[in-house]
Amino acid sequence: MNFKTPIRQLFAGLLIGAMITGSAAPVMAAEEKQQDSYTIGLSMYSLRNLFKDGSLKPLDYPDFAKKTFGVTEIDIWDGGFPEDKRNDPEFYKELKARADKAGTNIFLVMAGAVNAEGETAEERKTGGDEQRRYVDHADILGSKFVRVFLKAPEGKRKDAINKSIEALTPLADYAKEKGVKLVIEPGASQWARDGHFLAALARQMDHPACRLMPDFGKLSDPYCGTVAMMPYADSVSAKSWNFDEEGNEKSLSYFRLIRSLNDVEYDQIIAVEYEGEEMSPVEGVKATIKLLERYRP
Repeated sequence: MNFKTPIRQLFAGLLIGAMITGSAAPVMAAEEKQQDSYTIGLSMYSLRNLFKDGSLKPLDYPDFAKKTFGVTEIDIWDGGFPEDKRNDPEFYKELKARADKAGTNIFLVMAGAVNAEGETAEERKTGGDEQRRYVDHADILGSKFVRVFLKAPEGKRKDAINKSIEALTPLADYAKEKGVKLVIEPGASQWARDGHFLAALARQMDHPACRLMPDFGKLSDPYCGTVAMMPYADSVSAKSWNFDEEGNEKSLSYFRLIRSLNDVEYDQIIAVEYEGEEMSPVEGVKATIKLLERYRP
């Protein structure tokens, strides 16, 4: 049941009443709209060049994100960490402390691919074992999500779905034990770039700890694929590269993409993932945030 429509009807009535009585209903209506909007977050990968050249240290990332962009929801990508820290629990504890101090929340941990291409069922059931460490990192950080890719086998669609479920289920079970959810981002295989395939996978798998994460730039059809994935989406990645003079992303229609989110009243996090080279990482992130704010309901 969708309770949001009755709520909106209630606020509409209050707004009409306010116009007659001069009550505070317009303020309440504005608050209700704000609550129904998505939250803009930041993907650490957007700043990869800053970590690469050493101008930004990983432990300073939470404070930098808050002060530079005004975001409080951030994800982490261990490719930006020193190699000797990527599996160090003490490093993650310190990062969590830094995030808390900065007033930010590390909502998601980026992981690698779950491999469903094994020839036997036993091989497929261990296809996500390498990603368990990211669930452990999320547990330390208090993160709600672990982003994974999926290496779905080639061949018939039904067979690819069944084998993918075999590979994903053990990792999803492990995530559930830790209070974490997997979110599958498109990529890593041909089938996994098909939003309709991923939607069918999520529907058939029907696991409480395995959902989807549309990524505008990794779907074979970004528009229909996003629409298909949204009923099963708990996070969204807003990919961007280059912008025109009006501030629009040149290769994607953000109007169409964000409309797909607004149509289902998506009110969770959409994380900026800037991958362009024409702007600096900071300016690219700011341009993407501005575009998302333009289409916020």
